[in-house]
Amino acid sequence: MVTRANVEDWVIRNRIVHTDMDIDEIAGIISRTDNLAPVSELVRLFRRGEVSRAALTFFLPRVWVGLEANSQVPVETWRAMFEHIAYTEDGIVKSRPRRSVRAFRGATEANRAGLSWSLDPRQAEYFARERQAQRDRTGRVWVVNIPADRVFARVLEGMEKEIVADVRGLRILPVEQEAQLPTLRWWSRR
Repeated sequence: MVTRANVEDWVIRNRIVHTDMDIDEIAGIISRTDNLAPVSELVRLFRRGEVSRAALTFFLPRVWVGLEANSQVPVETWRAMFEHIAYTEDGIVKSRPRRSVRAFRGATEANRAGLSWSLDPRQAEYFARERQAQRDRTGRVWVVNIPADRVFARVLEGMEKEIVADVRGLRILPVEQEAQLPTLRWWSRR
């Protein structure tokens, strides 16, 4: 059983700015759903405007990491939720990076502008080959330079080195055309 003290410890450890009401809210959601990653409850509360920024920052990284492919939640809802939370790395609130990042995505052309991007082109290749809809062999690797202010979260623990980002309007190219993207420099401010 998760206690209020457990929640308070987790929130403090994750450096989430919170109030006592936020702790009660998070503990209440966990108690009602018996889940640390309650996707449907989180989406429902967000759509109704009934979830605090602290609670959303606590739950959303956990939800995202455990998310199965083909989520029933529209990408616009995910994007809106990520826009609402504090920037996190592995669920811990951190200062937003200042530099742009080159990222890769294994997807079909129709899904190339999704939120999940890998820092490892081999991981993107795996997703292009193995993680598309059944019988869909049109997946390929895409590449983009993502400005720091477009990155919502980084997930660096575990097998995937992933960033969650809004790439709408950015130049997304097939990896074979990667040389057409500007070179990122370590001193870059974007």
